[in-house]
Amino acid sequence: METEPRDDGSSHPPRGIEAWITAVLILIVLIIALALTLGQGMIQRNRKPPAGPSPPSPIATPPVPMEPAALAALEKYFEAPDTASKSQLVRDPTRVRRLMEDHHDRRNHPYQTLGRVSPGHATLLGTTPAVLFQIEPFSGPRYPVAMVWDGQRFAVDWESLTAYGTLDWSEFIERRPTTIEALRVYLSHSPEPENFPSMPESFVSFQIEHRDDPQPIVCIASREVAAVLHPMAGNPRTPVTLEMTWTPIGPGGTKVSRIIRLVTPGWSH
Repeated sequence: METEPRDDGSSHPPRGIEAWITAVLILIVLIIALALTLGQGMIQRNRKPPAGPSPPSPIATPPVPMEPAALAALEKYFEAPDTASKSQLVRDPTRVRRLMEDHHDRRNHPYQTLGRVSPGHATLLGTTPAVLFQIEPFSGPRYPVAMVWDGQRFAVDWESLTAYGTLDWSEFIERRPTTIEALRVYLSHSPEPENFPSMPESFVSFQIEHRDDPQPIVCIASREVAAVLHPMAGNPRTPVTLEMTWTPIGPGGTKVSRIIRLVTPGWSH
């Protein structure tokens, strides 16, 4: 009777070799894990921390004399080809750019041209150093522009340059909207308060004139608003930024222009 062959272990590697191979494999795994851990740590140490807000630039004094630097900045503004590039050269560009896009891009007002420019006149606008110029365009009347020192550079006071309003002055006069519009105008005391015989006693009248229209209009304001405006209206043609609308008064409901509030003295925020 045949018997099954006996396994004498000659077909298997010795147990010592198996143990050695297992140990080597475990060691390799440990080395790889250690390398990955150390590498991750190096990456974390070398990774730059997230950038925080940039510290504000220190306020510098303008050059002396101011006129040459202001003129160079003014010429750079006129040479810029579009709203995006011009907006980097104006006072308070982050806020003013949307006004420029509304005025020039949406409402299609052309940019002013620079034919000749008068010698600059250094001055202070409140406490802000500035240089005033008179611009003579290639066509049309001359107009003023202020180059203001913002602590780092001279920038165009665009709001004063254009007398920007949320609505064109001609539309405000013709349409007489009941919406509230922000307008840059001249303020003075009204010489004819009797223009509104049905005006309520709680209102006071003022005279308003826009730079683009020589014909002034008479506006009313509540006594609370008038108390703020009276000190500024002492001088003729005081530039102010106002919120204005048209309000029906009297039995016939005639629309009268009304000052809602003073936004800011002057034409820039």
